[in-house]
Amino acid sequence: MTQVDIVSLKDNADPARRLRLPIRDDNGRHVGDLQCIDRSMLDEPGLIDDLTTWRNQSMPFFLTQFSATEERTRRWLETISLPAADRILFVICDPGGNRFGNFGICNIQPGSAEFDNVIRGRASDIRNLMFHCGMALLEWMFSGLGVETAELHVFSHNEKAIGLYKRLGFAVAANLPLRRTEEEGVVKYSIVDRSEANAGFDYLRMELPIERFRQAHPAALLIA
Repeated sequence: MTQVDIVSLKDNADPARRLRLPIRDDNGRHVGDLQCIDRSMLDEPGLIDDLTTWRNQSMPFFLTQFSATEERTRRWLETISLPAADRILFVICDPGGNRFGNFGICNIQPGSAEFDNVIRGRASDIRNLMFHCGMALLEWMFSGLGVETAELHVFSHNEKAIGLYKRLGFAVAANLPLRRTEEEGVVKYSIVDRSEANAGFDYLRMELPIERFRQAHPAALLIA
């Protein structure tokens, strides 16, 4: 696996040096960028508000569900996301810098990494935007990070997301039973034995090996 210093990428304080992954449409036209959330971005107007709003909009699709606040979002970025060596989060931007959602990677380790925090926050005129974002991130994972297998987890009733992931080439590798609990206004779903499950839906683990990605998307430019 290629040695990429994830923490250094996020410690960057110069917007001009920020990691940007180009998003291209089916014709190869540049339609935006996945911009790494680094320390240079933290104080950009509206960023924390956008991330908080998008998280609340998509809360039913997370294992842990709560009422997100701007303070909590900033604290999570500063104390958990930015210092972590095994995760990175990108904001989806058009060429004008307008933000439309976020798309991340977690559990980065030798041989594998996992899609994380995939949220389309607002509508865009860019056709199939999330698909093109997924392609851009997969190309970077396979070539830039040297990942051999991309993974993700998704609720089995989230049909729209599953459809996107299958288009990218992912396939279901496991159906994991879930138990729902609620305490002090926080809902949590935990992976349990089938006999203890009560959620009414499963947690799917999906995988995409690099060989299948190349077969599904032979025109993809795997550029480090």
